[in-house]
Amino acid sequence: MKINTHDGAKKRACALSRRSFLAGAGLACAGLGLAACSPASSEGETGGASASASVSAPANWDHEVDFLVIGSGTAAVGALAATEAEGASVMLIEKADSLFGGTSTTSGGGFWTPMNKWQADVNVTDSREAAIAYITGCGGGRTDQATVEAYVDTAHVMMEWLSDTIGVEFAVGGAHDYYDNVEGFLNYGRNSKVKSGKAGDVWNAIQAKLQERGCEILMGTALDEFYTDANGSVIGVKALQGGKEVNIKAGAVLMGTGGFDHDPEMTRENLPAPIFYSNAAQTNTGDGHRAAGRINAKLGLMSFVWAMPNIFPGKPADFDPAASVQFDIKGNDFNRYRGYPNSMIVNSRGHRFGDESATYPVYNMSMQNFSSDTLTYENVPAFFICDSTYVETYELPGMGEGDASWFEQADTIEELAEKLGIDAAGLVAEVAKFNGYAQTGVDEDYHRGEKESSKSAWLKNIDRPDLANPMIGPVEKGPFYGAVYLPAMTGTAGGVKINENAQAVNNDGEVIPGLYACGNCTASIAGGAYLGGGATLCPGATMAYIAAHHALGIS
Repeated sequence: MKINTHDGAKKRACALSRRSFLAGAGLACAGLGLAACSPASSEGETGGASASASVSAPANWDHEVDFLVIGSGTAAVGALAATEAEGASVMLIEKADSLFGGTSTTSGGGFWTPMNKWQADVNVTDSREAAIAYITGCGGGRTDQATVEAYVDTAHVMMEWLSDTIGVEFAVGGAHDYYDNVEGFLNYGRNSKVKSGKAGDVWNAIQAKLQERGCEILMGTALDEFYTDANGSVIGVKALQGGKEVNIKAGAVLMGTGGFDHDPEMTRENLPAPIFYSNAAQTNTGDGHRAAGRINAKLGLMSFVWAMPNIFPGKPADFDPAASVQFDIKGNDFNRYRGYPNSMIVNSRGHRFGDESATYPVYNMSMQNFSSDTLTYENVPAFFICDSTYVETYELPGMGEGDASWFEQADTIEELAEKLGIDAAGLVAEVAKFNGYAQTGVDEDYHRGEKESSKSAWLKNIDRPDLANPMIGPVEKGPFYGAVYLPAMTGTAGGVKINENAQAVNNDGEVIPGLYACGNCTASIAGGAYLGGGATLCPGATMAYIAAHHALGIS
């Protein structure tokens, strides 16, 4: 484990002693749909971070703690680690009134963990070098080497500690790495998953342990502003609890406020391609991004998302292409629908545009390709097409409850095309070509079913010895079914830039003393690439763990 703690205790002591503020400093904020502020200074002073505009200190503090955590998702792991610092007072505030854990607690409960101890149980060999190569390769030049190394060296340590501390058992899960062509790819073993399959078990146990250890938890309490001193060091926060202002003085602050999925202005100004749905907690409205921007924090990867397609949860005729991001969980396609045989995805021309068996974040990106021919995102909306063999064999959303209202039904492909607004000639030709691929077992266009990641994702649920390729079945038995299929996400992936100690940095690349960050309010440490199953929980939790150790000098 490589956690730089040599200066943690020193910085904590300094942070606890700083009590001067810039009174009445102006806030000049603009850009990125946020509040990115210009540096300010007092009496010519500049500290380790460029001194920034600051909100005047309150006359009285409502609370004083050594370590303040904002958010109960992966940041809660940082709060738990902080309770192991002797004599340290720890507080956690959460915007939601009752849901502790946010998006994390409603997730699949997987943690993408290189070299985890459970790999030995399934005879998997992993290495530090392979994991680093894979992360940097997926990141496309957008990763920081020191941060990647800190993550790889600490993630497996954190996971073993977490399991032991909260008494929740983990094992290697079925999820896999998602980019087969990148050096260091591992088809099985890096997904550490809670044995029960319920992420809520982890966050329930964390909450109980925090309460047992005396960490004060304030629910229904949202971040509003950071208080900084004349040197730009964060020394506390202004939070809002209902209509009440709550001022909290802190030696160090760990921000884990989630993404900006449900802020229409921020998504409109930062996401370059259409996104219609997110299953992230509806409290994720960019609070941390805006507050950090106001103290000159550097923001990065703001156009990146954790991508995942979504079946439109309504009648196809009701789809509004101008709609903003909405919350939905029922139509999520986490490798649940599009890769099974007897189905295909097409655009309004009736053409396929990708390998439907590709993992969800990869396939979602093919939906967002801009066409230089039509000068549109011509794969938006797309359409999920299947036949009666599919419906009789596999589950579709809503049909299990006897409600097929998301799907149009027709006796012929031509009739289905007309109902969905697809070019009929194009769809008929594409179905004929696809059915030919089903006979040979080879998808000559997109090589469906050939990737190792595809096989791991789909084959465990497919028993079709009648097919030449178990992931390519003909679309030939009527009636036929179709639904609107859209690009969506599980969260945004951009935010505050952090270093290997999880410290926030400013626009000059200098540390902002006293401020740490983790999870979806940060710029992804993997450069915006979703590495594999559990690729948000483990990085978020690991950087939270690192932050607590660094801030409080825990060895």
